[in-house]
Amino acid sequence: MKRIFIFSAIMLTAVFCTYARQPERGYRGFVEWTNRIRHQTNGYTYENEKYSWSSTPYSPGISTSHGYQFNPWLFAGAGIDYSLKDAGKWHYNAPDHSYDLQSYFLSIFGQVRTDLQFGKFTPFADIRLGWNATSQGTVYFSPSVGYRFNWGRKVSLNVGIGYTLDGYRYEKWIPGMTTEGWQIYVPTGEFFNQNLSYFTFRIGIDF
Repeated sequence: MKRIFIFSAIMLTAVFCTYARQPERGYRGFVEWTNRIRHQTNGYTYENEKYSWSSTPYSPGISTSHGYQFNPWLFAGAGIDYSLKDAGKWHYNAPDHSYDLQSYFLSIFGQVRTDLQFGKFTPFADIRLGWNATSQGTVYFSPSVGYRFNWGRKVSLNVGIGYTLDGYRYEKWIPGMTTEGWQIYVPTGEFFNQNLSYFTFRIGIDF
């Protein structure tokens, strides 16, 4: 995590004194590196066999959106967000086995953004609302605020912080037995909704 913030500080220092122009009417696109951070550590015991689940709090990803700039302060468009879901590890004490798990989110969203200007101060705010297309997904919601820097004649650098909520559904499984006497888990067809919340940091460009 230190590398992320050091890199961001260097980028901010390099462009801090530059003047950001207001967006012009017409097509506008964004490409951003996304960083999600949350805390989760779960563990529990089932019968006489103890096992644990742990996950990392950091989920990197990339997003892109494209749309139309109606005037200097209003943009509307749509995009996709691909982010790795928390890397996890199952550990069984008896027998002693560990399994690494990795999954991802792919979200499709609509976006509304406003770019403001107060002298040389050019903040922005945006809201992304859509659908998580993986893990039996439901809602995707990600508001953020940030700052826009001029980075060349047609490109700007955007640095923002915000919140991301990813909704998904999971199916309930119950214990069962095979004809040979082995215990298995079988799906019930009953689904439950679950939400994951993240602090989000983004850095990227618009063109």
